[in-house]
Amino acid sequence: MTISTSPRPGRALDPAKRAAILEGARAVFMREGFAQGSMDAVAAEAGVGKQTIYRHFRSKEALVEALVEAMCAPEVVRPPPRLLPAGQRLRELLLTFVAGVTRPDSVRLYRAIVAEAERMPGLGRLFWEAGPRQVRIAIAQLWAEEHKAATAPVVAEQLVQLALGDAYQELVLGTGSPRPEVFEHQIDAALALWE
Repeated sequence: MTISTSPRPGRALDPAKRAAILEGARAVFMREGFAQGSMDAVAAEAGVGKQTIYRHFRSKEALVEALVEAMCAPEVVRPPPRLLPAGQRLRELLLTFVAGVTRPDSVRLYRAIVAEAERMPGLGRLFWEAGPRQVRIAIAQLWAEEHKAATAPVVAEQLVQLALGDAYQELVLGTGSPRPEVFEHQIDAALALWE
């Protein structure tokens, strides 16, 4: 998708209103989905006028893109402190990633993006670049510190998939509610395969 999320030129925009709009959009779109959620509902939830939304975001698609970027915040890919050994940092990074993607809002976001994949294919690319790809890059960098760099991208992909396992699919599909210990066990088992 190549829709600009930049605001329209004109008066300086209030960052507090932008934050309120994004929070309103999060509430509406996570409850109703991107297609069904209306700008009127976002305006009401945010406590602003619809015109204010369009001053901050050129279109509904631009608002959705900004929301996806905001929800894929860097907290998921912030590497642990270098004071720890690389293996422990890798474990901490995987634990932080799994904790992030299993939060209720993150699960709802993933479901909404999958539901809109045909109608808004660029949204899936945006999500991938802002979230999953960044995690894989961070894991690959950590792996490359102590192992062959050439294997790092493949190892990163496999570690992410093993860390999530079937428990994540159950969570996304609503067929189960795995406890954090399940993911922790999966992460430890995945790392053990590569030691």
